[in-house]
Amino acid sequence: MLLIKIECRWCHLLFCICRRCFRGQAYCSDECRIAGKRRAHRESQRRYRQSPKGKRAHREAENRRRYGLSQKNQKKMDDGTSTGLSRGCKVLSASVQSILLGLGRTGRCHCCGSWGVIVKQFPRRGYGGGKYKVQML
Repeated sequence: MLLIKIECRWCHLLFCICRRCFRGQAYCSDECRIAGKRRAHRESQRRYRQSPKGKRAHREAENRRRYGLSQKNQKKMDDGTSTGLSRGCKVLSASVQSILLGLGRTGRCHCCGSWGVIVKQFPRRGYGGGKYKVQML
């Protein structure tokens, strides 16, 4: 079985994924994915607020709030991004990580747990009459 090694974009943990489980993962866990998504959202909001369109929207919203132009019975909704994030990332210790990835060029899939050989990228399927070239790490 072939595996590729991925570095988590949030906690920088190195983990392996087999071809069967690979779905374009960039994060090692749901906690890291949520934290990364929040960071990207905050950054895009910051860029928008600094643009002329964002400044105008903010100015108009402040005027509506200031002069009471909003509806009195308008439904209030909780902002889903304002809840706290638990810092319980599933980070493996360095010794466990070295055991999993330090066995030469073998590793274990982060999702299904199957062992395999680590390659730089998965080979293309269905080309070359069944013979393909694998680039080892």
